[in-house]
Amino acid sequence: MNMNMAHIHLLVNHFPIIGSIGVAVMFAIALIFKNSFLQKLSLWFLIVVALFTALAYLSGDGATRVLESFTHISISMVHDHEAMARIGLILMFITGAISVFGVLFYTRKPALPLYFQILVMALLIISVGVFIYIGYLGGLINHPEIRASLPAWLA
Repeated sequence: MNMNMAHIHLLVNHFPIIGSIGVAVMFAIALIFKNSFLQKLSLWFLIVVALFTALAYLSGDGATRVLESFTHISISMVHDHEAMARIGLILMFITGAISVFGVLFYTRKPALPLYFQILVMALLIISVGVFIYIGYLGGLINHPEIRASLPAWLA
C-alpha cells in the first residue's frame, strides 16, 4: 500500500475535531465537579490535540496537491476548507499555548484560578464549533452525498 499526504491528512484530521469535543466534555465535567486534577489533565490532553491540529494542517498542503489531479474536486471548496483550517490552527495554537502556560504555572497549585478556567472553557467551546465547521467543509470536498443536500447557493 502506497500512502501519500492525502492518506495522512485523512488519518489525522479527525483528532482536532474529536479531541476538542472530548477535552471540552472532560473539562466541563471537571468544572462541574470542581475536580482540579481532571482540569489539569484536560490541559495535557489539549496540548496533544494542539499538536495533532498542527499535523493535520501541515498535511493539508500535500493532500491538496494530490487532489488537484482529480477533475471532480472543487478547488474553491478546498480553498474554503484551507482558509477555515488556518483559523482553526491559529485558535488551537493559542489554546495550546495557554494550556502549556497552565501546565507550567499551575501544576503545583491546588486549583486553577477561576479566570483561567473560564478562559479555557470559552476557547474550548469556540474550538469545538470551529473544528466541526472545518470538518464539514472538508467533507464537502469529496462527499457528493453531503453536497446533494445543500441549497443551490451554498453548493
